[in-house]
Amino acid sequence: LFQTIPIKVGKFFFDDLNKIVLRFIWQGRKARIKLKLLQDARTRGGFALPNWEIYYQATSLMWIKEWITLRNTRLLILEGHDLLLGWHAFLWYGGTKTQGYFRRHYIREALFLNWQKIKKQCYLKIPTWVSTIEAFS
Repeated sequence: LFQTIPIKVGKFFFDDLNKIVLRFIWQGRKARIKLKLLQDARTRGGFALPNWEIYYQATSLMWIKEWITLRNTRLLILEGHDLLLGWHAFLWYGGTKTQGYFRRHYIREALFLNWQKIKKQCYLKIPTWVSTIEAFS
């Protein structure tokens, strides 16, 4: 569902999706188990119901992985035909007002916003270097 085209999806979409799933599970009756417990892992006593927002972030990270590894050149040429700088400059260094063109592309903007959200949550766990040359020098 989320892998085909990475578009910007708001919080309301995931809330509505959770409401639909809960309505199906409880058949219109009052919920007896909180959604958080339903979405928790079975090893921690949950029911392993999918957390849609985490799935969305994971599929977004798959696209960003393609940007970082630079292996699929056809995809990079298609998405970055108008870029003046490399992908790494936008992912790690933030960019300035002069590179505002990067976020005008709707796929890049959705992926970039999701990347910023994940980076803010996990910044201490993500290495701050951009390339292996920087990491080992």
